[in-house]
Amino acid sequence: MSTDLDNFAGLSSALTGIPQDLLAPEVDPIGLPTDFLAYIGPRITDAVLQALLSQYATLAADKVPPDLIAQAVLMNGAQPATTQTAQAARAIMKLWLLGVWYQPYTVDDYKQNDQTVVSDQAYTQSWAWKIAQAHPMGYSEFFFGYWNSEPPSLEDFTGVPASGQQGASS
Repeated sequence: MSTDLDNFAGLSSALTGIPQDLLAPEVDPIGLPTDFLAYIGPRITDAVLQALLSQYATLAADKVPPDLIAQAVLMNGAQPATTQTAQAARAIMKLWLLGVWYQPYTVDDYKQNDQTVVSDQAYTQSWAWKIAQAHPMGYSEFFFGYWNSEPPSLEDFTGVPASGQQGASS
């Protein structure tokens, strides 16, 4: 039986294209999935969160591929869906990529379009840095002088194969 945290990690993986074991590793000293799930609950309402997690769980149980799960959540045919679940899903994507919560719609004291950096860890560990093979100003896990060496491949950072596309270090 899947938990909300498992379903949130799976949904997040489907939405971002980043493997679930990288978003939510078994040994996770930072704990972003738990923090993110707790953070977004009151901001999108429990009803919307449970609808998203249930939709993901149902599609995953039916062995629907992740890209089609994302399409089912985000799209209404050929057009972007405008439902609260789709808006929340887009905000979840931004949260993982940027470490910033963009409030998708007004809920109680949380006003639409408010922006909040969730935590210093959310910001420094956000996936935009890994995808760009960079780090935020003033923070790096690399050693002094690392810029003098060839960077690791994008696959080393994200776990996603480069698929033969040309890039800075693919």
